[in-house]
Amino acid sequence: MQTMSTGKSFNELDSKALGEWGERVAVSYVEKMGLSIVETNYRTKLGEIDIIAKKDLVYHFIEIKARRGVQFGLAREAVSKKKQKHIKRAAMLYLYDLYQKKRRWKEISFDVIEVYLHEDFQSSIHYLPQCF
Repeated sequence: MQTMSTGKSFNELDSKALGEWGERVAVSYVEKMGLSIVETNYRTKLGEIDIIAKKDLVYHFIEIKARRGVQFGLAREAVSKKKQKHIKRAAMLYLYDLYQKKRRWKEISFDVIEVYLHEDFQSSIHYLPQCF
C-alpha cells in the first residue's frame, strides 16, 4: 500500500491527476520487482506505452490503469483490443529500433498494472503479467 499526498479531497481528483499518480505508484512498484525502467510514456504515431522495463533480456511493455474503485468495472477492462493493438505496434517499433542499435532481447511481455486509490488515499496494486 502506498499513500498519495495531495491538497485535494478524494472526489476532487481529476482523471489526469489520478493517472499521473497511478504512473508514479506503478514505476515504484516495477522497480521494487527488480525490473529496470527503460522508458516511460514512450510515444509513436502508432501508439503509446506507459512503461518499458526490462530484466535480463526480457522486455516488459506495461500499460497502467488507475481507478478510484471498481464500480465501473476492473481497470484492466479499459485495455481494449484496439488499445492492445496500438501498444503492440508501438512495441514493434521500439524493438525494431533496438535491433537497429544491435541490442537484443530474448522475450517480450505485454503487462497491465491496475492501481486503485482508496478514499483514505491508500493504494492497492495488481500486476498482470503477459496479459495480452
